[in-house]
Amino acid sequence: MKRKISKEIAVKTSFRIKENQHVTEIVPLFEHSSLDGLPVYSIHDQIIGILARDTVMSAISKGVNEISQLLLNQDYLLVSETDDIYTLINNKKAYYLVQNKYKSIVGIISETQLKDAYINMLQCRLKELEAVFEHAPVGIVSIDKNGIYTSHNPAAEKITGVKKEDAIGRFVTDVVVFNGVLEVLRTGEAQVAKKYEVGNRKSIATRTPIMEGKDINGVVSIFQDISELENISDELDSVRKLNQQLEAIISASYDGIIITDCNGEIIRYNQAIETLFVSESDKLSHTNIFNIFPSFKSDITKKVLKERKSITISHVMESGVNLIITVNPVHSKENIDYIVVNVRNITDLIQLKKEVEENKLLTERYKEELSHYRTELKSRINFIGESSKMKHVLHLVKKVSSFESTTLILGESGTGKEEIARLIHLNSSRSEGPLITINCGAIPETLLESELFGYVSGAFTGAGQKGKPGMFELADKGTLFLDEVGDLPFPLQVKLLRVIQEKEVTRIGGIKPTKVDVRILAATNMQLEEKVKSGKFREDLFFRLNVIPIMIPPLRERMEDLIPLIEMFLNEFNQFYGLSKKFTPDSYEMLLKYKWPGNVRELKNVIERCFVLSEDDAINLKEINFQLFVPQEVPKVQSMMDDEEIRPLKKAVMEFEKKLIGKAIEKYGNTYRAAEILHVDQSTIVRKLQKLKT
Repeated sequence: MKRKISKEIAVKTSFRIKENQHVTEIVPLFEHSSLDGLPVYSIHDQIIGILARDTVMSAISKGVNEISQLLLNQDYLLVSETDDIYTLINNKKAYYLVQNKYKSIVGIISETQLKDAYINMLQCRLKELEAVFEHAPVGIVSIDKNGIYTSHNPAAEKITGVKKEDAIGRFVTDVVVFNGVLEVLRTGEAQVAKKYEVGNRKSIATRTPIMEGKDINGVVSIFQDISELENISDELDSVRKLNQQLEAIISASYDGIIITDCNGEIIRYNQAIETLFVSESDKLSHTNIFNIFPSFKSDITKKVLKERKSITISHVMESGVNLIITVNPVHSKENIDYIVVNVRNITDLIQLKKEVEENKLLTERYKEELSHYRTELKSRINFIGESSKMKHVLHLVKKVSSFESTTLILGESGTGKEEIARLIHLNSSRSEGPLITINCGAIPETLLESELFGYVSGAFTGAGQKGKPGMFELADKGTLFLDEVGDLPFPLQVKLLRVIQEKEVTRIGGIKPTKVDVRILAATNMQLEEKVKSGKFREDLFFRLNVIPIMIPPLRERMEDLIPLIEMFLNEFNQFYGLSKKFTPDSYEMLLKYKWPGNVRELKNVIERCFVLSEDDAINLKEINFQLFVPQEVPKVQSMMDDEEIRPLKKAVMEFEKKLIGKAIEKYGNTYRAAEILHVDQSTIVRKLQKLKT
């Protein structure tokens, strides 16, 4: 846009006011013009200031006669007729006196006039930019610093196939996969002339960060559809390679393929035909198809030639191999030029059909057993949650179980993340479906992809002949629990993100995607945010998984649950072995002192160890070497009960609580601080104190 100069916006004037003139002489100059001010000259013809319209009017009302008695505005600047108003506005003056090349004042610009002209110029500029944005032949989109779409022009709509109203306000990867946009937002480094694909369209894009100082406020992406150019290039390349590709397809086909002329003389055949007809392989290229298949006699040939339609027949070889043979005529407008014979060995398929029929009865029985198992599993779920933190966790579990949202379960190793996942599944509408669990850190990277996504027959060396469904397919209509998702290799994170977004999975070596209806639960003991920052975990996958986070506290932060957990595990072992063992009071005290770095898993292992090693029904930790699982300094601590008699467990626990709460209040001065240190609510401290006083 052409910028305006001072000459174009100045109010032209040739008036010369002298300091010794009377005010009444000046009033008509202002009344008959749009001037806000006029320059005043000294008797020596030098500019001494600007006389404003308001100053003149005020002087008349006060009876002041001479201009020399008035206060002149000194906030002015002498400028040239060709000065750019963009430069002038940065000076921030009240008046600008415009001089011609002879240094004579030919006009004046007030601050208000300058601002109005500047705003008008910006508005014109904005309209031009809007016109460019709307009518540009290239796609222009932008996102803010949070990855949210802020603009999307018509060309972008045409190239991406996404309407403006469906893009603005949404996260970029929810609209279209721009792999480089989030990278530019993260690094602040521009990407120039990068090729990428959106659907079946190819584009080339330049992505530039929007900077404000050192801060990245967003990204602008300008891209152009180059599909037609790419297609022309591909077509030229395809013509050169077509013959080679057709040869590869025919040779690699699992089915046998024979191509003959209209008389049945064999022109070519593939490796599969040689495998089927080993005895005739040395003469296949010099024989007629009727010599191989006696059933291909004149009746079939005449029917194919007459009707010009495919015919499928069955044939059993002398070796017992069952074949399905399809005869396809290839014809021009008038004549049949070739006959293509497709030969498929269905011997294995027939055997498979028998096996499927035999397995139907087994499947029905397995379904019935699985139903009984689910019922039993629901009845066995008994999650301890007496502490305030675990009550909060169980409250979240109850809420998220009713929805399909992806849930990320966080917590240290051994805190029970898998039990939480099982609890969510069994309380959800998918409880009748499968719960499939896979540990992303326990399976080698080379095998993990096939475990998650499955593979087709012959996808790689060692692959099963029948292929294999992956965990996503097995979890259809149910729940897939990705344990230790932080260990998922970076290349597989891309495929996992696509499955979550598209709700479909493609097996390794396959080309046809399969729709899956799966709810995703994930768990990790890692700080995924740190892995995202270090570039070891995809940011968009983290956002997809972290829809509803549930943090499971470690056992040391929920000590109210320790005794109920001990009793639960002890009851399980008593019921399993038909015994009635119990811990002694001093054993409980020692268990309460331990910090349990291995959390609930370690606790259960310790209870089992004590249960097995104890000599009689009373489990005394001192007799079975408590140092097996407690740091060496712990046994040296003077027990609160060493010199006291054995008392009922409930009374001993109450006295221990009383001493512990008393020490906390004595040390920290009030119940609020004591509750914070003991990791309980202040109301719990008050309630226990009142109970202990009675």
